Amino acid sequence: MVLSVEDAVMMARDGKFDEALRIFDEDLLFTLSPVAMSYYALCLAAMEGNYDKAVSLCLTAAEKEFYNPEIYHNLGKIFLLHKQKTLAIKAFRKGLKFDGGNHTLIDEMRRLGLRRRPVISFLPRASFVNRILGKIASTLS
Repeated sequence: MVLSVEDAVMMARDGKFDEALRIFDEDLLFTLSPVAMSYYALCLAAMEGNYDKAVSLCLTAAEKEFYNPEIYHNLGKIFLLHKQKTLAIKAFRKGLKFDGGNHTLIDEMRRLGLRRRPVISFLPRASFVNRILGKIASTLS
């Protein structure tokens, strides 16, 4: 049975990076699909620790499909593997700019424990006014 690039993408989504990487290496057609290229980059980072090449490939994929939040999700995961949380957050936020309701990106942001900025920035986060306004803002969004 011959496995395709689509199979490799599904394996990478399931976290089977080693198996997916073997398929990607056999079938270079993944370079035609920006999403597949971003998954190949994620596999490279996870299995070989080749973060520079992985980031470069993922950024190339993002240039081709700048509007695809899945690519930014993979880029963020690569940054997390490389212990670069700040860059990962930026990648996830960029993906959310294109799809604010993307549950995968929202879950990643929640998992990282990020909170919104205080409503009134010059007051402490724990101030009564910020807490009340924050609760109102969260119910409205």
